[in-house]
Amino acid sequence: GGLTLALYPAASLAKDAGVVATGERLGAVSIGHLVGSKAEVDAVLADALRAGATVTDPARDRFWGGYSGYFHDPDGHLWEVAWNPQWPVAG
Repeated sequence: GGLTLALYPAASLAKDAGVVATGERLGAVSIGHLVGSKAEVDAVLADALRAGATVTDPARDRFWGGYSGYFHDPDGHLWEVAWNPQWPVAG
C-alpha cells in the first residue's frame, strides 16, 4: 500500500538489467513493478513483449533472493518486473 524509492549506481543497474552502461543516462530512472509471484513476473514480461517491449534480461532468480526480469518499453524506458519474498504485495 505504498511507494518504495530505491537508488542504485548506474553501473550496477546496467549490469543487472543486461544493458550497456554508457556515459549517457540510462533513461534517468528505471521503473520497478512488484508483483506477487514468479508466475506474475513471467506473465507481465510476456505482456510487455507482446506490446512491443524489448526484454533486456529475462526473468531469473536474483542474488538478492527474488525473481525479476527487465525490459525497455517502446519509448525506451527501462522497467524491472520483480517478485521479492521480503516485500509482500497486497492483492
